[in-house]
Amino acid sequence: MNDTILYTLPQWFIFAAIFVVVYGWMEDKKAFRIIGASILVLLGIFSLFVIFGDSLAAGEFLTPNEIASEELADGVVDEIPFQAKLLPAYISFVLSAVLAIPAIILDIKNKKSYLWIILSAGLVSLFGFFVIVGVLRYL
Repeated sequence: MNDTILYTLPQWFIFAAIFVVVYGWMEDKKAFRIIGASILVLLGIFSLFVIFGDSLAAGEFLTPNEIASEELADGVVDEIPFQAKLLPAYISFVLSAVLAIPAIILDIKNKKSYLWIILSAGLVSLFGFFVIVGVLRYL
């Protein structure tokens, strides 16, 4: 997967989700709140696809022949690869999706406690956003 997609697409998901949730909350429109939380769930599914789809795996950087012939000793680099630095952000996106699912259920049942859960999910996704910004800062 292209590196640009690894850091750009989640940012669009986050801002779309937060914008739609805030709009739904301000205008008291349940459908928009549910759509915004669903965008966070979609971001979590995308994150699982990236994590388990070898886009962040070390296998992309080292071949089995390099490992077997111990060529690593000559070219050990002290820096973590760009894709590996994004892993905490993707884990936070999965966590925000896990938090968004109960928020959707509670909002459908007209429980006011959905607000605290969706707020938590939004903050966790924003943490992932700032991890990406921090990684991009030192490129």
